Amino acid sequence: MQFKIAVNEPPEKIVFLMESKYKILRLSAETYFMSGNVVEIYYNDDYDKILSTGEDGWFYYNTHMDFFPIDDEITVSREIEIAENIKNFFDSCCIRSEIIFDSDEYQT
Repeated sequence: MQFKIAVNEPPEKIVFLMESKYKILRLSAETYFMSGNVVEIYYNDDYDKILSTGEDGWFYYNTHMDFFPIDDEITVSREIEIAENIKNFFDSCCIRSEIIFDSDEYQT
């Protein structure tokens, strides 16, 4: 199950925080490996400081993180656990973030 986390901080700060908290391996400029996932962490071209505070503000957050499971052992419940753990970490840092699951795939 693929998922996205939108974060309202610049990609450089997100990468720094993720590297300080999680075992994350840089594969290229925007691509990482973490917990059985390839993770793309990139600047959101639709970033808008004002719109990020409104309804569906996550769409306009600075950074999007796309998670693609590549480990056959990864289950939907494990992906949900990973997403919620990362969201809780950002919450503890007072950083706004939102988990976005594909509703067709999000069946627990």
